[in-house]
Amino acid sequence: MLVLLVLYGLVSRWAPRQCKLLLVAASVFFYGFWIPKYLILLALSLAFNFMVSGGLEGQNARARKRWLLWIGVGANLALIGYYKYLDLLIIGVNGLFELDFALQQIVLPIGISFFTFQQIGYLIDVAEGKTERPALLDYVFFIAFFPQLIAGPIVQQSHFLPQVHAKVEWRLRADHVGIGLALFSMGLFKKTVLADNAGRYSDAIFITAQQGTAPGTLDAWLAAVGYSFQIYFDFSGYSDMAAGLAFLWGFRMPLNFWSPYKAHNIIEFWRRWHISLSTFLRDYLYIRLGGNRHGFPRTMAALLATMLLGGLWHGAGLQFIVWGGLHGLFLVVNHCWRRLASGRHGEATGWRRWAGVLLTYICVCVAWIYFRAVDLEQANQFVQAMLGLGAQESFTPTSRGLITFVWLYFLIAWFLPNSAQLFARHQVYLPNKVFGAAMERSALGFGYGFSAGWAMLTALTFTIGWFAISNLSPFLYFQF
Repeated sequence: MLVLLVLYGLVSRWAPRQCKLLLVAASVFFYGFWIPKYLILLALSLAFNFMVSGGLEGQNARARKRWLLWIGVGANLALIGYYKYLDLLIIGVNGLFELDFALQQIVLPIGISFFTFQQIGYLIDVAEGKTERPALLDYVFFIAFFPQLIAGPIVQQSHFLPQVHAKVEWRLRADHVGIGLALFSMGLFKKTVLADNAGRYSDAIFITAQQGTAPGTLDAWLAAVGYSFQIYFDFSGYSDMAAGLAFLWGFRMPLNFWSPYKAHNIIEFWRRWHISLSTFLRDYLYIRLGGNRHGFPRTMAALLATMLLGGLWHGAGLQFIVWGGLHGLFLVVNHCWRRLASGRHGEATGWRRWAGVLLTYICVCVAWIYFRAVDLEQANQFVQAMLGLGAQESFTPTSRGLITFVWLYFLIAWFLPNSAQLFARHQVYLPNKVFGAAMERSALGFGYGFSAGWAMLTALTFTIGWFAISNLSPFLYFQF
């Protein structure tokens, strides 16, 4: 990163028009650094989708555009299907027909789901006339920009390219660098200190169970709580780092994370968790399955189908489908309750709101077991233990270690302002329809400022986060 900053500073001074090309080259290098051969896959995917979009724009025959769109979307889904689900398909065929096809053990290209979904959304928008086809370099920049290439957010062209076209000054700005590094440092701290330490304890319980020791009720709940905060701060940290890096170069990302454990129902949770994915599934799947246009039963069926497919998107395993199905069921129950209780209760406040927050967290926590478990059998084992149907209770050293500090995670998640609120006055993120008013209110209060105190806090969080890298595990969403 330091080398890129120096190169960018030199190029922006002597050849500012080449800054975009430098960032594209840096993004390509960043992606190829993991597994160089997958650069070919990324290049082919970019070339294919860019060519298909050429046939989708303008006044081409409607039937031709429809078939071309089906081919483009189908090819992208086939790419994901091959790399993520081929082995799952082989397992299913072997079990159904008593065959013995060998598993392919395909290494999943990093970030494939994210850049493929981004391109699917782009093709649909071009076909529907919602966006124009950009120049090739702009298109590559839009898809491959390294802060969001690996694990999101899933960025729409209308979010990003207008910023590129409007960018007249390509030189680094001191305020952008300062704010970007501060947000990046906060994300690094969340990942290496908060997420990885919670994961160290919850992983130990899951691994012990995988080795044949059935968990007791307390161990099962603590494993679920530990993992709930591991994935919370892991993804929150990545979102901060991605937004901070993008802002450092003068670009704003869409808001992707807004204190989801503060949600007082499951509907609100999905408005706060992985906002760009929720928006993508709503706009490009749920609405096209009928949305809320065909009556309540059809709406609930579309919602359940969307969440099942969303679960399958996260991983090639039955446990992910169950995770998506549970969230679909929770959402259906939530909508049914709203329908039955319509007009009987106003906006939840006080103890009713906190009861909703606790119930929502418990439901999410139980569902996380299926997200974390290695297979459906292990997930069911943990859920049974959580219901008191597991092994005889044993308060293990791992449980004792986790219970001593897990209260701190609840304090941070439920009572402290989130990163978007702390940096609201600097407009780090693109406007958000749902949380825009809350961000404006946050901009008037306490938050990051250009002062010695904030500079020292930034240096401290970066230093602690950096030295904690020795315990670093990959970001959880890298696997998707």
